[in-house]
Amino acid sequence: MKIHQILPTISPGDAIGNDVIEIRNILRKWGYKSDIYAQNIHPEMSKIAKKYIAYKKVSSKDNILIFHFSIGSEVSDFVKTLPDKKIMIYHNITPHKYFIGINDYLAILLKNGRNELKSFAGITDLALGDSEYNRLELEELGFGNTDVLPILVDFEKYDNPNYKLLERYEDDCVNILFVGQISPHKRQGDIIKAYYYYKHINPRSRLFLVGNYERSERYYEQLQELTRRLKLKDVYITGMVGFKDMVAYYKLADIFLSMSEHEGFCVPLLESMFFDIPVIAYNSTAIPYTLGDSGILIKEKNYEEIAEMINLLVEDTELRIRIIKKQNERLKEFDKEKVKNKFWGIIKGVMQ
Repeated sequence: MKIHQILPTISPGDAIGNDVIEIRNILRKWGYKSDIYAQNIHPEMSKIAKKYIAYKKVSSKDNILIFHFSIGSEVSDFVKTLPDKKIMIYHNITPHKYFIGINDYLAILLKNGRNELKSFAGITDLALGDSEYNRLELEELGFGNTDVLPILVDFEKYDNPNYKLLERYEDDCVNILFVGQISPHKRQGDIIKAYYYYKHINPRSRLFLVGNYERSERYYEQLQELTRRLKLKDVYITGMVGFKDMVAYYKLADIFLSMSEHEGFCVPLLESMFFDIPVIAYNSTAIPYTLGDSGILIKEKNYEEIAEMINLLVEDTELRIRIIKKQNERLKEFDKEKVKNKFWGIIKGVMQ
């Protein structure tokens, strides 16, 4: 049996793309023929993925095809025509409202994706959410056979930072970090507003917003304008960075702050747990499902109170240790071997 994967877009550094590659590597180690197919392939991924239309030549009723769903695309209609056994992995769809006036074309794709998702309810052998939040949404849409498969993260790869970057910022400043695409639903503007108040508490601090702003250039410009208006000089919006740089930013961070209003899973929460960074996050969508009973969930965006919470976590060593300990316990639930075993059971179940 061959087990292949298909998705709309594969790009370097993207959480879904990383998950797809991890799944492929595992399947190959288990002895299966396994390739990746996509509609949009970033040049850096040209040796990893093939054009989706080429899958027509290898499609078979004896194959399992894993379809990663997160946006509307040509791939959806293509997958429907195939005889393969189908597993959908649902990474959730960002509500299109966030992109109106920012990227109207992307807003259309997201809106179409929501409609396309419903049409798969009767034709998938199994629908997986990478979080319980996503699984519940699939269930509400009428998908009969559902389960949860968390995103696979190989933390053995996180041991080689950019040491020059570390040296540049290693001082007594408190570093606040958010990692994620610069995008309106991630609400980096709210992070900047909270940092504005924290800056008054502790001038020896800086904020790193690490993430690609491609397709959200207007929002990036809005963030730059907000930073100028608040006269903040220590806000660093990095744009897309390499993996070694990202690891360095995690190693520099004292606090991970998320004000995101839509997440299907949120891998940076796990990364923060791994690097012993206390997490403060707005309570939305999949965030509480990923954090479990760890980190600190915020119910309201009171920026002054958030700033005080940041200061408390920085100053109160005992509290910081307790938060980190709970996060370490939670991280065990996403251990790679544990997720691999779950995945093995899922594959065997679909084969029967």
